[in-house]
Amino acid sequence: MDELRNQDVIVEEGITLSELIAIVWKNITLVVLVTLWVTVLGVIYTFVVVKPTYTAEASIMILTDLSAGITTEQSAIQVALALIPTYQDFMSTRKVLDSVVADIDGLPQGYSISALRNSFSISRSTNSLIVYIKVVNQNPELAKEIANQLVENSILIADNEQTEYRPLKDKLRLVDLAITPTSPTAPNKMLNVVISFLLGGILSFGIIFLKELFNNKFQSTNEMEKYLGINVIAAVPGTMKERKLVD
Repeated sequence: MDELRNQDVIVEEGITLSELIAIVWKNITLVVLVTLWVTVLGVIYTFVVVKPTYTAEASIMILTDLSAGITTEQSAIQVALALIPTYQDFMSTRKVLDSVVADIDGLPQGYSISALRNSFSISRSTNSLIVYIKVVNQNPELAKEIANQLVENSILIADNEQTEYRPLKDKLRLVDLAITPTSPTAPNKMLNVVISFLLGGILSFGIIFLKELFNNKFQSTNEMEKYLGINVIAAVPGTMKERKLVD
């Protein structure tokens, strides 16, 4: 019987909603300041540091070929669809990119093939024969020139008799040339401001809870009674203001 009485009873203590609100309210100044500073930094980064980029888009079509070896239009479309990955690889070859760099006068000095390759992307809709070439650049006029030169040079080189990409010969046709974009596509200023505000709030709450986690002092007589299981008869005032009130 005594052994049962001496056994430790483990009671899981958790924080209540009212205690959570009290902790946040006690540190409301910290929450406001941290959130404000992170938001301000986000605004500065978005509107001052980051340079806007523009996207120009051109498009081509992969033509179907109802030759003797292909009996139906559906089969011809499937063959044309199968050529799209080949065209994507073809446009990224050094032969095409070198010709684009050589033909555009407005490229920055030392502009590399790798930078050009990373500046554009190729996409298409499902089961569509139209391929879209998107070029991203900080200069809207240069973005347009690169997109158009990529399309024109890839078609010219593919149609050349000596090209090693013979399946693409006479299969590429221009649909739309790129036009000069009038508004930047990045950064999304409003989204960046909202994200900065949310990050500031999350960071401030993280600081508060870390602060509370490493705070091993009792903040009130109620906490002493709760965690130590004792009755507090009296408490010495902790601040000068409280002591003057007692006196």
